[in-house]
Amino acid sequence: MKKLLIALAALALPAAAYASGAGTTAAPFLKAAMSPRAVGMGGAFSALADDSGAVFVNPAGLAQFDTQEAAFDFSTYLQDAKMGNISYAGHAGGNRFGFGATFMTVGGIEKRGLNDAVGAVPEIGDFSASDMAVTLAYAKGDVLPDSLPRLDGGFAVKVIRSAIDDKTAFAAAADAGLIYRATGKLNLALALQNLGTKMKFEDEADPLPLCLRAGGLYKASPQLNLAAEVAQYLQDEQFYPSVGAEYWFRKAFALRGGYKFGYDTANLGSEVGLSLGFGVKVSGLGVDYAFLPFGDLGSIHRFGFWLQF
Repeated sequence: MKKLLIALAALALPAAAYASGAGTTAAPFLKAAMSPRAVGMGGAFSALADDSGAVFVNPAGLAQFDTQEAAFDFSTYLQDAKMGNISYAGHAGGNRFGFGATFMTVGGIEKRGLNDAVGAVPEIGDFSASDMAVTLAYAKGDVLPDSLPRLDGGFAVKVIRSAIDDKTAFAAAADAGLIYRATGKLNLALALQNLGTKMKFEDEADPLPLCLRAGGLYKASPQLNLAAEVAQYLQDEQFYPSVGAEYWFRKAFALRGGYKFGYDTANLGSEVGLSLGFGVKVSGLGVDYAFLPFGDLGSIHRFGFWLQF
């Protein structure tokens, strides 16, 4: 159980975000809700965000492409923890809309009762925990055509549910984002995520992981994307920079790499924060993969499939 908690903290944010007091937030799975493509670039995706995975990072990115896309990805973590994302992007009149759903489950968590007569804490079975968020997003290109052309905007609303054993809590939140296409090669992005209600289990309520992202994308060539991003988790009072790159070979095979700073490398290993991945696309069909090493805790593998039509 201890390893599981450490792993979930590491996947979502540096371990400091799980300290008591400042840094205690509900629904930490929201911090890890990204597509394998975004994960493979170290999470530096808010200024690129040109696929249906934009619903998890920056809804304004839905205006950056005009095809319909459906995607599914999944990951298996330690001790039977599993996570998956479903996303869709399509048209709404002359604008764009998106749908996203994120699921996370953890099973086989040991349950113990009260101290017995000799002070032992007996095991009385096990229980599970699950999380789910459903997101609806809307985006519009050139939201200020007269005063600030090439500015895309988007917003999203989401419903979040968390369950631990037989206890359930709900919350609602909103995201908003902008992408400014400064030049043909440079994008700048700003996004606010998880602005919403607190999540309450019985008598205790914790805020959602409110996050402010600022990112940049430099299209060094038609094949090479270079991205950088900083994420400020306002409730967690922590600041996390990341960098990433993506290179396409003949528009059919991509190699990706990135690094996210701020993980607890002293306990998790020097390689924590590194991410690697690749993507393949043929005739509107694609496969993505991302690899994240976590030292003694093992490695994370994320797989994804998408279809454009």
